Amino acid sequence: METLFIYLVKVNIALAIFYLVYVLLLKEDTFIRLKRCYFLAAIVFSLVYPLFTIEAWGNIFSFLRRGYAAEVIIGQPAMSFLAAESTTENNFWLTHWENIFFLVMAVGTAFFLVRFIWQLVIIFRIKHKSVPQRIGAYNVYHLSDEIMPFSFFNWIFVNTEAHSEEEMRQILLHEQIHVRQWHSLDVMLGELLCIFFWWNPFVWLMKKEITINLEYLADSEILRKGINSRDYQYHLLRLTYHETAVQIVNNFNVSQLKQRIMMMNKTKSPSRKLAKYIAVLPLFVLLVTANSAYAQKNEPAKTTTSPQDTTKNIRQNDETFVVVETQPEFPGGQEALMKFLSDNIQYPEEAKKKGVQGRVICNFIVRKDGSITDAEIVRGVDPLLDKEAIRVINSMPKWQPGMQRGKVVDVRYTLPIVFRLQNEKKPAQNTITVTEEKMSDPDPGYL
Repeated sequence: METLFIYLVKVNIALAIFYLVYVLLLKEDTFIRLKRCYFLAAIVFSLVYPLFTIEAWGNIFSFLRRGYAAEVIIGQPAMSFLAAESTTENNFWLTHWENIFFLVMAVGTAFFLVRFIWQLVIIFRIKHKSVPQRIGAYNVYHLSDEIMPFSFFNWIFVNTEAHSEEEMRQILLHEQIHVRQWHSLDVMLGELLCIFFWWNPFVWLMKKEITINLEYLADSEILRKGINSRDYQYHLLRLTYHETAVQIVNNFNVSQLKQRIMMMNKTKSPSRKLAKYIAVLPLFVLLVTANSAYAQKNEPAKTTTSPQDTTKNIRQNDETFVVVETQPEFPGGQEALMKFLSDNIQYPEEAKKKGVQGRVICNFIVRKDGSITDAEIVRGVDPLLDKEAIRVINSMPKWQPGMQRGKVVDVRYTLPIVFRLQNEKKPAQNTITVTEEKMSDPDPGYL
């Protein structure tokens, strides 16, 4: 889940940056078509740029994999190992914060998804109750309620009896623009962002700006067709009392009426201000560069291998999975794995004397028959600790093998083991504490 969490953080940071850039540099311009392109590009880029590194392409779904870190704390010589559960129980929130975060996020997403579906249901109910009429290439549905005219994809809804002939002409022209330019796609995209990233306030603010800019576009086209600006604005004012059907449609009038009128009366921005949109381009490059730098910084060091070893790894990679539907499992599960480590890991005496400590990242393959092979050090600390970690891994009993598409397969697994010397001021004891870690594959070369 760590990879998924980092992905979400990157996406939402980018969305926040793009919104702030819009407010600070672009909002007051009259280049409304460019603004629409900006929003669409910003959203699409924010969703995909975390995948722009080789590492990310190989590990985007690696949050499905789990590894477990064993931490050995050494004090004075030879006592008994404490149970692993004692540490995890005392640090519940620290240990399970990711699970809690994703649970809260899932609950919020489910709520807004249900809200979204209910709005769709309302639209279809209104359509069912309305009388349809074909006007040109558009489906117009005549409303009987005092509902503000709106459009949803190629459907236009309007109460024909509540408007004069000229007002009907303006409304139909306005909504036809929404339909013809597929503005509902922008609205739906903004709505989906709010569903999945509801906890990010900048997403809601961006959705609001997307909606009002679509109205700017429709208003601009209306005036270009020769509609009197003053009459059109008065028409908008007369509709302020009407009820809005739902939030996921293109309304003929929205709450930001003052902004729309100001934009209609605003002097066209000079062409030189287009340079600001070009100046935004380095922001895309900067985000990609920052993402690549982060990936490189967090890429574990690789061990040196001989040409023979390299050939061996390539051959094994053809038939060894990194991510599978059913992950391999130590017999008895996580608790049994922790107990095995607790009973078998021995802190080398020479390493104690030298004060050597740190995290050893091990990599091994769980074969189809559950046996452990090809144990190696991906990132070591000291030959003494590295050797002990490999010894314990090779002494493991057979695992429950992983499965992909209903078939037993070989799976490469990662196990970090942290060796740490206890402070001498603390009571003398040897302990092993175990914490669950979500590991991406530490060596992209295996992918």
